Parts: sequence; structure tokens; C-alpha cells
Amino acid sequence: MRLPSTRFLIGLVTVIAVCVVAAVLWKRSADAPAAAAPPTTVSCVGGSEKSELMADPEVKRILRDDYRLEVTFTPLGSYDQVQLSTDEIKARKLDCLWPSSASAQGVFEAQHAGAFSGYRAENVLQSPEVIYAGPRGTDALLRKGIVQRRGDRYFVVDMKGLLLNQVVKRGTWEALGAADLRGPITVSSTDPAKSNSGFTMAQLQLGIIATDDGFSAPSLAQARKALPTMRALHDAQGLQSRSSDSGFREWLTQGGEFKAPLYAGYENQIIQQVVQSGDASAALLKNVRVLYPDPTIYSDHPVLALDPDAGRFADAMKDAKIQQIAWKKYGFRSAVQVGANDVGDFPGIGLADQVRAAPAPAADVTLALLSCLKDANTCR
Repeated sequence: MRLPSTRFLIGLVTVIAVCVVAAVLWKRSADAPAAAAPPTTVSCVGGSEKSELMADPEVKRILRDDYRLEVTFTPLGSYDQVQLSTDEIKARKLDCLWPSSASAQGVFEAQHAGAFSGYRAENVLQSPEVIYAGPRGTDALLRKGIVQRRGDRYFVVDMKGLLLNQVVKRGTWEALGAADLRGPITVSSTDPAKSNSGFTMAQLQLGIIATDDGFSAPSLAQARKALPTMRALHDAQGLQSRSSDSGFREWLTQGGEFKAPLYAGYENQIIQQVVQSGDASAALLKNVRVLYPDPTIYSDHPVLALDPDAGRFADAMKDAKIQQIAWKKYGFRSAVQVGANDVGDFPGIGLADQVRAAPAPAADVTLALLSCLKDANTCR
């Protein structure tokens, strides 16, 4: 039997080697086609409280490397963005809106029905509305029974009692015997006509004033009867910040409880501030108490995707790594992963595991309240 020649064997080995190399190169290109594609740019406007999250280098890296997305994020008040006309949205070439409220989503859908064929909404984050207070105001409300401490860990405020028996009746801090606090008892906030954290507090107040129990969303007829009272509460505050992010920072840096003994905001704001303060957080928390209204309203953060690329962004924000960054660095609770948020991660703040919440009102009630806060003539 004749054996193959040496030249034939060398040729056969060469052909096999070339085939193996080609197969490896083909597999690599097949396994990572997205890595070779340039990132898709998604233009989005959203609530200011998400600005630092969207500027986070690790979040940007995950979006770029894992999802091939570059997101251009521009802060804009929740109700300003959802009331942009369809023409304005298209002229600005926006791919998505990211308000801080399910009510804002409802307003958008009511006013833009059918305008965007690829539209879908995904709620990816949430944060309960809270009231920030100092030790003096908290102690006075504890003595009055308006605030209770739960489990020696966090504070709950009877929102109906606070609003109807103190705020509406123009009760004073002097009457409660609050040390060094003066003037009427009010719940200050950002401008509810411009900022969602302020508007969420207005929605909560409206529900309590307009309904019997405070845990029901008011009908339009119930809401209209309460609008004059809501306008009076709004006018009593005077000049208000237009941004949730800047408003909270101003409250912290301009005297806290002496500037406004009770200040409405998002739970995530104090968590983010504590993380950023590092070793100085103990000094910060010495003068801040987090009061959970009973009931409260959760501020949802739905991505309103206007096209498929924005839909990819909404899906990417559900990534487990991004969700953990959103919680541990910026204090946003997950809206998609059960049990993802451990309040024990921030033992010095006094966070509640769960809080009772009232439903946000429907779009027609939301628009009536918003109109009243913008123009007193519409409150009648």
C-alpha cells in the first residue's frame, strides 16, 4: 500500500489550519455583531432628579457596551414635557420622554393618542413622596400625635390630620410649642405647576381635601369643589423652586427646617445626598428627618418610548446592574424587580420598607388641578 507523500500531508495540514482559523474568526464575528456597530443615540427629556443617574459613568458604560446606546438626557419638568405638542416633540427630534409620575403619563396619552405609532411606556423606577423635617418640627408633631415613630426606625405622619387640622386651619408652630420655629404650619414644596415633586404633594393634598378617606382618587366633580382651597394653599407658599433637584439642595443648604419646617420631596433625594456626602453624612442626618405621609403617593418614573430605539432604552434601564446603581447610589426603588431594595443599605436614614399609598388621580383631574395652579381664574 502506497503511503501519502510528505508534500500531500503538508498541504492537507495547511488546508485544515486555514479552515480552523476561518471558523474561529467567523464565530467571533457572529457572537459579537453588536460590538462592531456604532451606538444608537437616543434623545430623551426627563425629570431633573434623574440627571445624575443618567450622567453616571457606569450607567453610561453599561448602556454603551451592553446595549449599544448613547442617551442624550435633558432635564425638563414632568408636566412641561408631556404637554409639548406633537409638532414640538418631532421638531426637537425626541425619542422619549421620562416624567416622574404615572399621572403625567396619563396626560401624555390623553393628549397624544395615536400620534406615535411605536409608542410604549415602561415604568422602571419609583420613589415615594416624603416630607423632610428637622428635629424641632418632628418633636412638636410627635407630641401632638400627628407623627408616630414605627419600629424605632422611621416616622409616619398622619397626612389627613396634618392637613385638615393644622395646615388648612392655619395652625402655628408656636401653638404646638415647637422650639425656635415660628409662623403658620405649611408643607412647602417646589412649584407644583413646574415640578413633579411639588405637584405630587398637591395631588396628595387634593385627594385628602376632596374625598372622605384620603385613600381614594377624587372624581372631577369632587376635585373642582376642592380647587379653591388648593389654590389658597399654593398662594400661601410664595416663591417656589422650579426644579426638584435644585429645590431640595436649597432646602438643605439654606437652613433646612428654619427655611421650611416641612418640605415635600422624593425619598431618593436624601439617599443620594447621603451617598455623596460620604463621611459627612452623619452631620447631615443630624438635622434631617424623613416623614412618610400616610397615605403617600409613589412617584413612578415611566419611560415613554416614542420609537423602537427608545424602547430599547426602556428595556436597558431594567438591567439588574443599572437597577442596583439606581438604588445604591441614587436612591431610586426598582419598579421591575421584587425585593431588589434593602433599606438596611442605609441604616442611618430611617427608611420604611413599605408605605401605604393612595392612587394618583386620572388625567382629567390632573389637568384641572394643574390648570388651577397655573391660573387662579380656572379654580372656580
